[in-house]
Amino acid sequence: MPAGNRSGKSRFGSNGLLTVVCCAITGTALSSSHAAGPVIDAAAVKGAASCAKCHPAEHTAWTKSTHFRTHERISSSAGQKYAKKYGGQAICVTCHSTPHAPSAQPSAAVGVSCESCHMPAGGSNGWLDLHSDYGGEGIKRETESAAHLRTRLDSCEKAGMARSSNPYLLVRNCYTCHIVADEKLLDAGHKPGHGDFELTTWIQGEVRHNFQVDQKTNAPSSSLLKARHGIEARQRQLVMLVLGKIVELEVCLRNLAAIDAVNLKKRYAGRRGWAGRAKDAYEYLNEEVAPKVDSPHINAAVEAINGLTLGRRFKDQKAAAAAADKLQSAAKQLSDEQADVDLAGLYQLVEELGKPRGKVYQP
Repeated sequence: MPAGNRSGKSRFGSNGLLTVVCCAITGTALSSSHAAGPVIDAAAVKGAASCAKCHPAEHTAWTKSTHFRTHERISSSAGQKYAKKYGGQAICVTCHSTPHAPSAQPSAAVGVSCESCHMPAGGSNGWLDLHSDYGGEGIKRETESAAHLRTRLDSCEKAGMARSSNPYLLVRNCYTCHIVADEKLLDAGHKPGHGDFELTTWIQGEVRHNFQVDQKTNAPSSSLLKARHGIEARQRQLVMLVLGKIVELEVCLRNLAAIDAVNLKKRYAGRRGWAGRAKDAYEYLNEEVAPKVDSPHINAAVEAINGLTLGRRFKDQKAAAAAADKLQSAAKQLSDEQADVDLAGLYQLVEELGKPRGKVYQP
C-alpha cells in the first residue's frame, strides 16, 4: 500500500479540506533553510484574471477548489498564532496565496492560483504573450506550423513557464509547498507536512483542469499531451505516481541537508518529519514500485539512497545533498521520457490509491 502518515492522523478535516496553514515556496529570498523550490517574482505575476481571458473553464475549476480558498487560512486563529511567533505573515502568503504586485489582476480572492504552479507569466521576458502567439495574426493553435510550435514552446520554457510537458517541474512546485521547509516556521509550531499527501489523487480530483482542447470537457489528463504526443491518461497517472514519490524524497533530503547543525542534533520537528517521510517514500519506491517495472530511472532513484540512513537515525547531511541531486537527475530523465517509459506494471498501485480527492469540475 502507499506510504501513509507516520502519525496515523489525517491532515484532512471531516469536509476533506486541507488543514495545512503556512508553507514555503517563497516570493523573496527568506533563508538558507528553503532548500528546494522556485523563487516567485511577485512583480512578474499577472494574476488569475489574466489567464481567465483565454482559459475560462480552467479558471472556473480553480474557483471551486481548495487552492482558491487557502488564503483564508492566513487569518485563521492558527495562522495568526504562527505568524505572531514567526514575526509576520509574509511566509504564509508564499504558499497560501500567490505573491503579487498591486498591478497584477487577482481574481476575487487571491488564493493559490495559476502562477503558483505554472510560474509568473509577466515581466519583460515573461511567457504570457509567448505562449499564445501561434505564428502571427489570425493563426490559431490548430493551424500553427510544427516549426513554430517547437520554437514557441522552447521560448516559453526558457521564460520560466512550467508546462504539462515538464511534469517534474510541476510536481516539484507542488511538494515545495506541501513539505514545509522553513525551520523558523516549524519552530513557530507549524507542522512539516504529512506523509498522506498523495499527489496523483489530487491531480485527478479537484485540482484537475484539463480543458486545453475542449473547453466543455475536463479531460482525465492533459488533452494537449494526448493530441501532440499520444500520452493517454493512464500513462500520465503512472508517471505522476512515480515522479511524486521521487520528488517527495528529493525535497525531504534537500531540507534535511540544509538543517541548521543545532537543530540536527536535537528532537527537532523538521528533522523527524522530513527523515520519516523520506524513509516512507524510499520504501514505497524500493518495495512497491521498483520490483514491478524495469526502469533505469526508478532503479537510479532507489540506488541514490544506498548507504544513507533515513528515519530517526538520520545525520549525514552531505550524503543527503548528494542523493537529492541524483534523485533530481533520475526524475528529470523520467519526465523527459514520459511518453515512452513502460510503467504498465504499476496499474494496480494506481488503483490502490482510491478515489480522486475532491470533486472534479465539469461545466
